[in-house]
Amino acid sequence: MSERTKQLDRRLIKLETERDRLQEEQRTLVERLCQEEMSLSEWERARDLLVQVLLSTQGKVKSFVEEITTLALSTIYGDSYSFELDYDTRRNQVEATPWIVRDGERYSPRDEVGGGVLDVAALAMRMAIWAITEPRPAATFLLDEPSKFLSEDLQADFGRMLSELGRMLGVQFIVVTHSQEVAGEAGLAYNVILGRDGVSKVERIKL
Repeated sequence: MSERTKQLDRRLIKLETERDRLQEEQRTLVERLCQEEMSLSEWERARDLLVQVLLSTQGKVKSFVEEITTLALSTIYGDSYSFELDYDTRRNQVEATPWIVRDGERYSPRDEVGGGVLDVAALAMRMAIWAITEPRPAATFLLDEPSKFLSEDLQADFGRMLSELGRMLGVQFIVVTHSQEVAGEAGLAYNVILGRDGVSKVERIKL
């Protein structure tokens, strides 16, 4: 093999490596974009539900929603985070503007606050709305990987937040999760393992 051919081979390997790196970066960016879009969509659904409740209850709900959502955010992210709600009634229509507050500064959900923050706020808003709905639906909620957008160091805090919301509102959460930290904060936890025979086995986790 000539020296020129060897140089071309090395150049090809380098280009292929660079191509693979760029493809991986592209996949990561696409996943992040999808995550942010899902979080914003969930937030907007919670906001729309809140507007419907405000139409019938007016000012009675504001402080309660703020308190519950602030509790959820501060439990996970610290006391520098809170939640505020502005709303105005015009021609029998309610315009609600929710704000994420960090270090005293307000941020719109469309600002760069992170998908995890929006997910936590949207979940708390929904729970607050459930608590003031009449007639109230069943007090059991099934959550599928609700903490998937949170970093590992926040998983246990998320579990504690669910426990606190459950205690305050009198609800039960049934959570499907891969996070041992979230499971560790549960009152009762089970591990589901798929056996070689294709049959799932369930065993209780000692907490």
